[in-house]
Amino acid sequence: MTPAPHRRLLTRRSTALLCLLLATPAWARPKPADPAPPQDAPPAEAPATDPPADRATETDPANPDPNAPPEPAPITQMPKVLTYVDAPYPPEALAAGISGEVGLQVTLDAAGAVLDVQISRPAGNGFDEAALGAVKQMTFEPARTAEGPVGVVFEFTYAFQLTTTTEVVQASAVNLDGRIREMGGGRPIAGAEITLEGTALATVTGPDGRFSLSDVPAGTWKLQVLSVAHEVLVTDVEITPGRVTSADLWIKRLSGGIEEVVITYEKPKQEVTQRTLSIEEVKRVPGTFGDPVKVIQTLPGAARSPFGTGLLIIRGANPEDTAVYVDGIRVPIIYHLTGTTSVISPDAVQSVEYMPGGYGVQFGRSTAGTVNVVTKDEFKERKLIWGTDILDTQLWFEGAVGKNKQHGIAIGARRSYIDAFIPIFNRASDFQIKPVYWDYQAKWVPKLAKGQKFSMFVYGFQDIIKITSSEDTATGTDQDTQGDLSTTYQSHRFVIRYRKEFSDKLSFHFDPSLGVDLISLGLGEEFGLDNWNVLFQLRSELHWEPTPHVEVIPGIDFIGGPWRFDFKSAISFADLDDPLAERDPVGFDGRGTAWSPDTYIRVNLRPLAERERWLVSLGLRASTVTYIYGGGITFGEDVTPVNISGFEARLATRYTAFDKEGMTGTIKASTGWYSQPPQPFESIGLGVSADLVPERAWNSSLGFEHKVSRAVSWDLDAFYRRMERLTEFNDAFVGRGSQPFANTGSGYAAGFELILRHAPVNKFFGWVSYTFSRSFRRDGSADSDQKWYPFDFDQPHIFSAQGGYNLPFDIGISAQVQIVSGNPDTKSDAGIYDVDGDFYNGFQVGDGNSERLPTFVQTSLRVDKTWTFRRWSLVTYLDLINAVRGVNPETTIYNYDYSEWAYVRGLPFIPNIGFEARFRP
Repeated sequence: MTPAPHRRLLTRRSTALLCLLLATPAWARPKPADPAPPQDAPPAEAPATDPPADRATETDPANPDPNAPPEPAPITQMPKVLTYVDAPYPPEALAAGISGEVGLQVTLDAAGAVLDVQISRPAGNGFDEAALGAVKQMTFEPARTAEGPVGVVFEFTYAFQLTTTTEVVQASAVNLDGRIREMGGGRPIAGAEITLEGTALATVTGPDGRFSLSDVPAGTWKLQVLSVAHEVLVTDVEITPGRVTSADLWIKRLSGGIEEVVITYEKPKQEVTQRTLSIEEVKRVPGTFGDPVKVIQTLPGAARSPFGTGLLIIRGANPEDTAVYVDGIRVPIIYHLTGTTSVISPDAVQSVEYMPGGYGVQFGRSTAGTVNVVTKDEFKERKLIWGTDILDTQLWFEGAVGKNKQHGIAIGARRSYIDAFIPIFNRASDFQIKPVYWDYQAKWVPKLAKGQKFSMFVYGFQDIIKITSSEDTATGTDQDTQGDLSTTYQSHRFVIRYRKEFSDKLSFHFDPSLGVDLISLGLGEEFGLDNWNVLFQLRSELHWEPTPHVEVIPGIDFIGGPWRFDFKSAISFADLDDPLAERDPVGFDGRGTAWSPDTYIRVNLRPLAERERWLVSLGLRASTVTYIYGGGITFGEDVTPVNISGFEARLATRYTAFDKEGMTGTIKASTGWYSQPPQPFESIGLGVSADLVPERAWNSSLGFEHKVSRAVSWDLDAFYRRMERLTEFNDAFVGRGSQPFANTGSGYAAGFELILRHAPVNKFFGWVSYTFSRSFRRDGSADSDQKWYPFDFDQPHIFSAQGGYNLPFDIGISAQVQIVSGNPDTKSDAGIYDVDGDFYNGFQVGDGNSERLPTFVQTSLRVDKTWTFRRWSLVTYLDLINAVRGVNPETTIYNYDYSEWAYVRGLPFIPNIGFEARFRP
């Protein structure tokens, strides 16, 4: 018996989804006409079903939608099939004698090339794979508007119809099947094209990575596997008559197993600036230790932090003026004190929002930049990651568990041992930096009903950093000033996140958390500050979109809880003004509570028909903090609560000036007031109520983003910051009955930022950033005779360049260069001997910060190699941190009588060797 004849029919749907590949709302897209088949193609037939409800449909011209924007240019010519490909009839369907129709969604570019084909209505029985493979090989004449060719997305049905005969239908024999999986974990590869060299046989893998071919002639054939983002695989298969040959094949990703893409820096819909980096770039930059948060310090606006620590100095501001968050919850620091890695495991990070300025009112209590680390909330595939280098070791596990994989979980921990290695590479210095840190994270994300999301996240960290000196190194004859300098940070958080979508126009966010922060600073035995806080935080928002052009977001940002501090000093504040005065040690402590229920409202306007082309964001925020004091030496029970209030208004806008043929240009601007309440220890008075007000800054920026091509883009921003009511030491402080701090300081900062980036295309990636910034301060009230002086971290020129290249055999090389102006410095060239205290005080030469330390120069290199196996992958690397460096002084130290001085250098050369293994159990 012979198989019945059959034919394949290509049909078009009269209501096909067809839209310009522009930012055009689906409901505003024109309804296309049917694309015409080639003259030699089989005849078309009408679709068997109505179009899905989510496709664009016609509206009643008598009742137009009053809110609908003007339609874009209409399609004047539909896509036309130039080359028709006849799909093989699936053997299993032929054997069963059945027909089928496959709904396909095809994406074409402006040249008519097929970019993507997706199955929208599966038919099963082998029809899906056959139709998918055939359409991917077709060629089309592009769609056109009056302005020329355009890219489109449209649907049509590929139909398989079996003719009726009196003969018995017999299936072709399947004698070759197999499965394609990705090396490094075993993930099935869907949509891979399978061909046999020298034959017309071809197919496409299904969602499970499986494929099959029928009637393959006996013999040895070369089988080729083609898949986007994977290396081409060619292997021999031997076909034996009467037997089925099975091929279990593994292919390797072109990127060496790195799959993730992280959107770094700011959200495109609400903030002024957006920059995007891939995980591949982040992991390859030497000196960043593969941390997406650490890479912030290579971007415009961020100054170099002292001793390579994690202090964020943004646009000429104090480190304390930049707020850091994890999932919108405030944390004291975002980097470990070494500055090498963030306090959150890199594998837990989904994206990083770096906002040097112009951010919305949802973030407050800061006058400079903001950094928000967003953690992952989807854990579909199981992964076990083990990383070890000279700095630390970390373990991370994530995956879906439970009977129906209804629970996503992630657990990770890290511990450092860098303190044991730094002295080895820094033997020449009398001063040693010895940091120790650890952190942990655990997250649970259950699956809820549609429109709801929930997660529980617990994380914490501890940092201890000591600066020690040898026993024969002294900084003076006073024993109270001798000893090690130590800093300890410890923080823990328990966070719940809940999302509820009531409709496509209304949603609700609710994020409560509970945390504990411990901070301790000490010098020797006689100087110390200990601070302890319990914090309850709540962030909640309501997102309402009454029209497609207006979004209203009211919210609350609450933080509060008990606090306590203890300060001791061998020298009183009065001794600072009179170096010959009798020593009068001082110590005070205090405790109380702080409550800050801030409220805000954002309104996002999109005035144009093309909604994403122009965004205007307005925001108002009311800030209030109440300090309630109770007990302690510092103040008595009769001290009344302190209420400190502020009000902020902000405006930001983005306008896309042009968007043509892959080139875009966007103008952006922002302005507004930002306020920051004083710290609890600053707002207290010794026996009196404090009268401090929030520090305030007026921040403005103007910039332009230009995407030159798919790979190259640049971004330029100019900024200006005016700072008022800065908190500083009160000259009128005389002890109990007065306040040690006052709002008498002022300052300003101005400059511009530029970044030029080459995305990871054609084996190369990299970016160059340059910041010109000047920042000045003035102590005392505005009517005083105090002079303006450079800010302690004023760095006029900040240059950073980093790039990498992929070599054959999965070897990568990369390098980083940083050149930064030295920090201001105040020199002392003599000492005044204190007979009573038996020690020397330095005598200042010239104005404060009138000199500058030498330029900071640093070059780091990296070489890595990826080893990919079937179930796991291994990356080995060598980071040569500070391979080339200058003097790189962080500060100046003096001998006991200030007759000699020397620089304290930053981190030494560190050859960091390590590996990262990724398993998929």
